[in-house]
Amino acid sequence: MSGEIVNLMLTLRNQVKIYHWETMQYSRHKSTDKLVDSLDESIDKFMEVYFGKYGRLNLNQRNGTIRLRNYSDDEGPELLKQAVEWLSTRLPKLLSSKDTDLLNIRDEIVADLNQTLYLFTFQ
Repeated sequence: MSGEIVNLMLTLRNQVKIYHWETMQYSRHKSTDKLVDSLDESIDKFMEVYFGKYGRLNLNQRNGTIRLRNYSDDEGPELLKQAVEWLSTRLPKLLSSKDTDLLNIRDEIVADLNQTLYLFTFQ
């Protein structure tokens, strides 16, 4: 299971970074810069806690490839909304209800994504 989680987390982080470089809107450029920094810290903590509980990384051909694409400014918010959806619905199914530590870190990631969506509304 860790492979799917690692793949999503790294895809999210790297996709936001690519969007950061591509956006033509200053507020989005600045807010995604802050988001990448926050994701780096939160994802690192999440994965280290996960590995501490369940063992090290297990990637295979199915979940070991990170796919990235270009997002236009119109599509940028959808990237973040999709991440919130995955973190809110799929991730809990991959964890135990006793993984409150991991779910708390997940909640911080979701909060950062939602804050960035708000910051996207500024010109």
